[in-house]
Amino acid sequence: MSLDDDWHYLPTRTRAGALQRGLGRGAVRARQDPAAPELVYACIRRDHRWLPLDDRAVYLARLVRDLELPIGPIVARLFAATDETGEFTHVLRVAEALGRSGHDDMVESLRRYVQIGHYWREALGTIAAAWPANWWDDLLPVAADRLTSAGRALHLPPGAPWGEWAVRDERIREAAAHGPEPLRGLGELLSAADLYDDCAAQPVLDSLPAARRAAGDPGSGEYWPALCVLAERGDESDGPALLAGLDWLDKREDDLCGYDRLVDGLARVGGDAAVQALPRIRSLWFSPHSYERAAYLRARLALEPDACAGALTEGLWDCEADVRLISVRQVPLDEKLERRLAYLRDDPLETLEVRAAAAERINLEAML
Repeated sequence: MSLDDDWHYLPTRTRAGALQRGLGRGAVRARQDPAAPELVYACIRRDHRWLPLDDRAVYLARLVRDLELPIGPIVARLFAATDETGEFTHVLRVAEALGRSGHDDMVESLRRYVQIGHYWREALGTIAAAWPANWWDDLLPVAADRLTSAGRALHLPPGAPWGEWAVRDERIREAAAHGPEPLRGLGELLSAADLYDDCAAQPVLDSLPAARRAAGDPGSGEYWPALCVLAERGDESDGPALLAGLDWLDKREDDLCGYDRLVDGLARVGGDAAVQALPRIRSLWFSPHSYERAAYLRARLALEPDACAGALTEGLWDCEADVRLISVRQVPLDEKLERRLAYLRDDPLETLEVRAAAAERINLEAML
């Protein structure tokens, strides 16, 4: 998300606005839009995620690959990016996905970044976590040299490749002894913060009656934890309180988090309040905070299953793997959508769960 005071998301009805939000319609329209290359590059240059929890890497990497766009602008951005607002991490994830998809030039560019780039430790950790070891393991001497030539103690991030490399190299073992790398930049601060643990951080409400009392006072410090309890354990009588909670969330400035909890709760308890929430749930689909989008699709399937064909179709192109998974399992199929399932089944960028679900659905359809 940009921190510029004068920046804003473009309208969802525009191609640029749909791409910024990682919506399936943006990816579909880009395939027929002569302006798509610049729009895709713009979404890589600027991180449009609301929070680092939101996923855009596979979505954007697929567009670059499928539209056969040159990677030069992405590589240039990678080497120039900073991470004060998560910019570098965003570009790195797109670049890593492109490399993982089999783009040899991007693999070499990221290996080069590890050799000379500023945020080389993050880049190395990212590719080590996602790529086969034979694509990066020979960079051990480069990493050890960079650690010892830095002129100061460099901390190492957790995870691959440092633990295994520390066994093999004394210089890396010494660096590992300095402890974990301190948090830096807004991107890492937001990634490290568990923004979905607010309930656990508040005083525990040990019963539904206590939660219902607290949910009657929006000014109370226990109001949000109370709503979480009602969403998870309440019944249909708690629907109006959850609906009022959506209004309370709307009043928070510059915050799009938490709707998924209440929407899940409304879908679970059902009743008139849940039906009244449906227009809101449909609108939330367009939120740039895409991490929560799967909850809105689940709720619609529970509350209006016969009206979800369009959302399920769009979901096959969505930026979020959980949305794609639900869509693969539930979308009414025709010949075009069967081809999309085959695409997801065979795409090395796709998650294993989505690929398996697509294969299973195709096999089941073939048996009918």
